[in-house]
Amino acid sequence: MEIRQLDPEENIEAKKISCLSFGLRRDFAEEFEDPYPRPSEWTWGYFDYEKLVSCVTSIPYAMRFDGHTVGMSGISGVCSLPEYRRDGNIFRILHEIFETEYEYGTVFSCLNPFSHSFYRRMGYELCNCRMEIRVPIHCLTHLKFKGSFNQHFPGDSLDDLQYIHSCYIKGLNHAIARDVWPDQMAWKIFANNDPYKTGISTYIWKDESGKPKGYIQLKQEDENQDRQITILEVAFASSEALYGVLSLLYVLQWQKHKDLVWQAPTFIGFTDIIPENHSFTLKLMPRDMTRIINVEKALEIMRHPEGSGVYTLEVRDPQLSANNGIFQVEYSEEGSRVTRVGKEADITLEMPALSQLVTGHRTLENALMSRRDLQLHKNFSVLQKVFTLRPSHLTESF
Repeated sequence: MEIRQLDPEENIEAKKISCLSFGLRRDFAEEFEDPYPRPSEWTWGYFDYEKLVSCVTSIPYAMRFDGHTVGMSGISGVCSLPEYRRDGNIFRILHEIFETEYEYGTVFSCLNPFSHSFYRRMGYELCNCRMEIRVPIHCLTHLKFKGSFNQHFPGDSLDDLQYIHSCYIKGLNHAIARDVWPDQMAWKIFANNDPYKTGISTYIWKDESGKPKGYIQLKQEDENQDRQITILEVAFASSEALYGVLSLLYVLQWQKHKDLVWQAPTFIGFTDIIPENHSFTLKLMPRDMTRIINVEKALEIMRHPEGSGVYTLEVRDPQLSANNGIFQVEYSEEGSRVTRVGKEADITLEMPALSQLVTGHRTLENALMSRRDLQLHKNFSVLQKVFTLRPSHLTESF
């Protein structure tokens, strides 16, 4: 048994396992050039007598967290040959990734799971949901078209998209910076859709002074299907820009589209945007999971209340022993200091509960109502001010 990062010539074997796992089809006898190839070292493999049998890809992202940009490992491409499943290979690979990322200084790891309960066993927890709205297009007529729109085509300058996105993600936990990878690869993946072939269009909205303030990417279904519009992504620099971007829908209603569908971040208030609340339905969509890779770093840069205070927490992380222990956090206007101590903790948490609280997915009061992996001992008045709800949007899908 060996676990290691792949060499370039082993990429093809990883793709074959992926095809078997995800029901994909590809003729490996034909030449195929990936327009956006990932470095082979991003993928880790489990080898049984030199045979690659399981793979996990760890994608390096720059993630926003409480006003900071930190390292995040995005887990993707989790697959095994059928005859090697249920052997624990994936958990063994993830353990190696956790320890390596800890040494790199990575703070978080995120993934979009096939099963939430499966990944909870490795310390992940649900930290990102979407709110899916379905509404008839004619209910959006009050969003009067204003400002101006420019359609973005593959090959156009990416500067406006980058500027808008940077403004949008500034205060959002889990949001991913797209200007980190070389050669603008992340933006090219996002903006490389030919609208005439794919039905996916991207429009940049400019306010009345001509400044780019928002964009919307949407997909119009084939005319032979339900005339549905699906919003794939919206980014906006202000509340005015949100309304400005959505005003494009006022025009699209005249193209015989029937419904709008959007899996939006949960902090957007549709009851404010659409006056008649009976006209739409909302469905909570549990999605992405997060786990902390480096507890000490996460606590140090985490947003804390105004003034000064101190609290201690005991962390239990069976998968990454470096995170185990009792941490004392002292915060003030000058910043935060985290030290390991040997005294009684104010609260004891296992990694899934801690990941939700640190990233602002839920409040301490809410977690205490139903979570069974944390125990409050004392100092509630300080802890309830520390663990607060914050807006979040994991902007990538991987």
